[in-house]
Amino acid sequence: MALRAPARDESGASAVELVMYMPLLMITILFAVQFCLIYLGGQVASGAAREASRVARVTGDSGAASARAFNTINNIGEGVLDRPNVRVQVGAEQARVTVSGEASQILPFLPIPRVTETVEGPIERFVPDGGAP
Repeated sequence: MALRAPARDESGASAVELVMYMPLLMITILFAVQFCLIYLGGQVASGAAREASRVARVTGDSGAASARAFNTINNIGEGVLDRPNVRVQVGAEQARVTVSGEASQILPFLPIPRVTETVEGPIERFVPDGGAP
């Protein structure tokens, strides 16, 4: 008759595995959320730049375009895009708007992510029918 080795007691193994893997899982989740906040900040900057560019191209007024960009940021990006900076350049032929700011940060050990979006387009002009452009 062969003697059997006593079965090992595996109680508590799940708790040890949880302690080992949980920090890795939490860091992965936090990185994913941080990436989403950076993406969302970029989308807010892009939307504000598009709105300001539209105003600048139609009116030619850089002040109104800048106000429109800040209004858009406050309406859709409050808490998402911090310390926004809007730069509007209206020339004879083109209007260019650059919106930048800092995306929200939840991971303190990473540098503060900065997002920048630029939109440029031609100044709109009325051309009567039959007239030369």
